[in-house]
Amino acid sequence: MKVAKTLVKALTGKTVTAGRNSSGRITSFHRGGGHKRSLREIDFKRDTSSVGIVERIEYDPNRSSKIALVRWIEGVGQKDASYKADRAPVNYILASHQMEVGSMVVNSDCSKPSTTGSLRPAQNADSFLRFQELFRQAHADAEGTDQAEAAVTAAPLPPADLLDLNSKVGNCMPLADIRMGTWVHSIECRPGQGAQLVRAAGTYAKVVKESASQCLVRLPSGAEKLIDSRCRATIGIVSNPSHGAQELRKAGHSRWLGWRPVVRGVAMNPVDHPHGGGEGRTKGGRPSVSPWGKPTKAGYKTARKQKA
Repeated sequence: MKVAKTLVKALTGKTVTAGRNSSGRITSFHRGGGHKRSLREIDFKRDTSSVGIVERIEYDPNRSSKIALVRWIEGVGQKDASYKADRAPVNYILASHQMEVGSMVVNSDCSKPSTTGSLRPAQNADSFLRFQELFRQAHADAEGTDQAEAAVTAAPLPPADLLDLNSKVGNCMPLADIRMGTWVHSIECRPGQGAQLVRAAGTYAKVVKESASQCLVRLPSGAEKLIDSRCRATIGIVSNPSHGAQELRKAGHSRWLGWRPVVRGVAMNPVDHPHGGGEGRTKGGRPSVSPWGKPTKAGYKTARKQKA
């Protein structure tokens, strides 16, 4: 299916600090260089009740996952997304795994827990009819032919995909409206703050338990966290799950990503590292330490204990 090209606002340049602070001192080692990048503005809030069509899946150099360009056909105004006089508003969202071009995504504003048990349907049958009509209209506009409209009308959307919003990857809704056991990502920490948890490629969290005011979510680390049920989350797994299996082809590939070479401490001067200086390869008779003198071996614990 051909999808009409959508114009988005110009990409903005990204400022690179090369691991240095405002004083010019290196605070993050092994950073610097890298290929030129541009910023894509991602909508992490998705706080308007709206329906949209995925126009294309794109690569984003600033994150490990893919992003999806969505053309909103209802519920998003000129102030909410990039807008053209002859086109619907569009913006980028974080793409979910198995999200396809031409599929529909929904932002739900239902904030009250459902009383129907494990299944959380849409509000009524009118919602299904409205979503289906919008879907047909959007595809007809994209194709621009009566044949495409007839094809979409002949094969309507299954009711389960719309009446049960939990079954469609990419749908965004409050945790109060997501049934237990669902895999979610892009979770808010506070209502309306925007997604901050579970945004890396291939990650997902699981809704373990829900209550009237809070929802228990199991994060990718295995830790369980109580989150306000009004916080929004997206159904599915973050796209590009094979990101961790990719191998660097050559040394230059690492430099394209902005990583500089790692230098051994014994090869430095004493002013740069505690292991530096001396005749030959010697650490001065002390155990292995970090550049700040903290032990790095022998089971030395560096992580702080998490508060319950």
